[in-house]
Amino acid sequence: MENIINTAGWAALIQGILLAMLYLFSRKHRSLANRILGLFLLVIVYEGILEFLPGDPIGSYNWYYFAFPEVKIFYPVLFFNYILEKVGRSNHYRKFLRFHYFLAIAFAAITLVNVALYLGTHQKIEAVLGEDLVSSIFMIQQYYAFLLILIVFGLSIKEVLKYRQIIRRNYSDNAMLNINWLWRFIFVLLPIILVWGINLIWIALGGKYDHSYEIITWCFVIVFLYFVSFQAYQHKNLFDGEQQIPGEEYGNSETAHDEEPQVGQPENIAMIQTLRRHMEMEEPYLNASLTIYQLARELSISVPELSTLINHSLHQHFFDFVNEYRIKKATELLKDPEKQKLTILEILYEVGFNSKSSFNTVFKKFTGSTPTEYRKKFLVVVDNH
Repeated sequence: MENIINTAGWAALIQGILLAMLYLFSRKHRSLANRILGLFLLVIVYEGILEFLPGDPIGSYNWYYFAFPEVKIFYPVLFFNYILEKVGRSNHYRKFLRFHYFLAIAFAAITLVNVALYLGTHQKIEAVLGEDLVSSIFMIQQYYAFLLILIVFGLSIKEVLKYRQIIRRNYSDNAMLNINWLWRFIFVLLPIILVWGINLIWIALGGKYDHSYEIITWCFVIVFLYFVSFQAYQHKNLFDGEQQIPGEEYGNSETAHDEEPQVGQPENIAMIQTLRRHMEMEEPYLNASLTIYQLARELSISVPELSTLINHSLHQHFFDFVNEYRIKKATELLKDPEKQKLTILEILYEVGFNSKSSFNTVFKKFTGSTPTEYRKKFLVVVDNH
């Protein structure tokens, strides 16, 4: 069994190295998010190599506390930084990230002190500071890293949910809501976190070191590395850069919903009529990347005004408001006898969608059927007449 785990482990580590290099050095898909993910994978691979290599001493330099750089704190920091880059929120946590990067580097640098002591005095750090103190520092790092991963795990879920909400309120690009990869990336780490936590609790309660916890943890890590490799192969858009959500606009979109207008007021009715007329006459929804900021400029009103109007007066998110017009246009094309030669793919691009799956999902939401079913249903009605 151990041989099988070792073989699978080394295969996963090799895949992890190759994938990390691809994320780090790809010229075609260069972005900060990809580089962070590459570093995250390298940290995992580094610890994996130390785990699977035989722990023989190098001369009299034993593999003990801080014999090699400790990188546990890099796990939560790089993980969280990657999620934040993908949802355009890294600037909001800049101080938090900087502090923890500094802390992670500081703990890793203890090894330099250890090596310097060994080269200069032939003594290791535990001989100078005392084994109990060094052991305490090591465990503090372990517990802090675990506490940090719990915090950033919760914050990551919060920020991804917030991102989805912001996109629905302010953007019409359906592709920006395709964040299932992020959810899978977050939750595939959950078993690793749970086993790690159980191991630390066991040690805190006075239990002896049990290597079986590490074996179980690394089994899940191997699964994670294979998962990332598979996802990268299946979804080419994983190499896309971070989402572009301007900070000021992000802030405006959140504050725009604080004051609910009186729907029946004459000025609101007039604004709704102006908005509807603009959507029908100018057809801005045909632009697949239309945002609430662009539409507000076209109407010569502020973003908060337009956002409040759509959310509270029309009781819709911007995403659904725009897609309603797109689907209406699509149904017209599907029913038009002169447009019967148009394929579903051609129609979805023509009405402002850029993804077939998104188009099918939204179309079914508004009409109760898929575009193909809708067209067939209409053709049957026409033939009967």
